[in-house]
Amino acid sequence: MHTASPFPIAAPKHEDELIKPALEGTTAVLKACHQNKVKRLVITSSIAAIMVNDKEGVYTVDDWSDLAKCQPYEKSKTVAERAAWDFQKKFKEEHDLEIVTINPGLVMGPNLNKAQFSSGDIVKRVMMNDLPGMPKVQMPSVDVRDVAKAHLNAILIPEAAN
Repeated sequence: MHTASPFPIAAPKHEDELIKPALEGTTAVLKACHQNKVKRLVITSSIAAIMVNDKEGVYTVDDWSDLAKCQPYEKSKTVAERAAWDFQKKFKEEHDLEIVTINPGLVMGPNLNKAQFSSGDIVKRVMMNDLPGMPKVQMPSVDVRDVAKAHLNAILIPEAAN
């Protein structure tokens, strides 16, 4: 499983601060899977890789965020996930690596350690009245325990492949 990608609260000075580690991290995991003939890789992507476009309604595997409309985080997740699928196609004959992507919204829920994390910081800032105002925003959210179950199912259920 590949679950790491930068997710800061504040926008970076330059988008490459997010895009470069997301892309290089995913590529490094893919290369390691290829070298070691790993059968299946589960990647934690994001709804951000799908939803930044003009589409309304149900999204499918053919839908991607429009890079020209993306903020840096959204762009980083889109570029990294697309790189994974491109890598799979490139090496299909040599190694049939199955890929499963999980695309959650804002992951919320209990933290197993004392470390800070961006999702928790968002809620904390709202609850502590630490925002200059309360913007009218909608955030698709998912419970961290459901995301964990999705990752486990992505490994165990054969039909989840690709």
